[in-house]
Amino acid sequence: MFQRTKAINKLLSLKKKKRVVQGGTWAGKTYSIVSVLINDALTSKKRILVAAETIPSVKGGPLNDFKNIMKDVQRWDEDEYDITQRIYTYSNGSEIHFSAFDSVEKAQAAGKWDIIFINEAFSIPFDIAYALFIRTRDSIWIDFNPVKEFWAHTQVLPNQDAEFIILKYHDNDCLPESILNELKQNQEKAKTDPYWKNWCRVYIDGEIGSMEGAIFNNIKLIDEFPKHCTDITYGLDFGFTNSVTALVKVGFVKEDIYIEELLYMSGLVNSEISNHIKTLRIGNPIIIADNEPKSIEDLKRMGHTNIKEVGKKDVKAGIDYMQQRKIYIVSSSLNAIKEFRGYMWKKDNSKAGGFINEPVKVNDHCVDAARMVCEKRIVKPIMRGVPSVQSTFKRITI
Repeated sequence: MFQRTKAINKLLSLKKKKRVVQGGTWAGKTYSIVSVLINDALTSKKRILVAAETIPSVKGGPLNDFKNIMKDVQRWDEDEYDITQRIYTYSNGSEIHFSAFDSVEKAQAAGKWDIIFINEAFSIPFDIAYALFIRTRDSIWIDFNPVKEFWAHTQVLPNQDAEFIILKYHDNDCLPESILNELKQNQEKAKTDPYWKNWCRVYIDGEIGSMEGAIFNNIKLIDEFPKHCTDITYGLDFGFTNSVTALVKVGFVKEDIYIEELLYMSGLVNSEISNHIKTLRIGNPIIIADNEPKSIEDLKRMGHTNIKEVGKKDVKAGIDYMQQRKIYIVSSSLNAIKEFRGYMWKKDNSKAGGFINEPVKVNDHCVDAARMVCEKRIVKPIMRGVPSVQSTFKRITI
């Protein structure tokens, strides 16, 4: 049921053209802005754009919120929604377009707007954003989690026609109790752990954090998994109540790695994992899984006979292997993209500072699944039964 939250009331107080909405997770930023846009569309005839980094990002975020709100307030009319173009047209002539642009030229070609909303703006290049700004008459909404300073701070806020607001989780009156408890646990961890201190600064306090220590800076998004890729293995990371089961498709073309998220869900038992794999219609592929002998044996008896344990893990070697290559992630793999971008080295708590060669174990299910596949492709060479001194790696065929 739709509820007018503190966040919505705060947004309605903004009056300048450029409205920068910075905030933490579960603050209701996107939901609240979409609510305001719906009200604008109903009040007078407007041409409104909601844009994100990719079409899957649009569908999984603001478009999903839009549909839910419209249905909650009993305004949704299936006949008014163009599912192909992702345009909703109201009886008064207002239109809300949900789109994504990967070039300035496409942003320019989309035409002029009365209102635009750039969702998760941190992921969108400034030249594309500005191409939309210059074609907008009335108001511009920009939202993001402040992982670090970017163009919203340096190029937008210094302008006289811009205003700024920070939303936090307590501005969201609809916050589930389970999420509130999780956030409080993270605040406790932040008292002693630098990683969680930075995490809470960004995702709870809504303040600018630091991306220092990011492990992967070689990520690019692609529309679909390449059809010419035949060197394919699947990675499976088990999880249950307080974790997530993740299945990823990993392909290799020369020195490049391609990743697609196929399953990302908590609370699954082995039979449900099996059913999900079968619905993918991928046959009986090679699956590299976490070291859970009972789960692996269960899945083998259910027909997945090519599933294998990753065996002795060498996390650093797997990371090294992936860092040395370009990594392409299918744009619909929203959880995988978020994990890879947020995968960090642990902070060194000694006087020396810096980072240590150990990743922070949080939100890494897709990363682990993909890394296990890569770990299976490398071995430490052995000369006459004696391990070599140097950690030189070479590929092996699985």
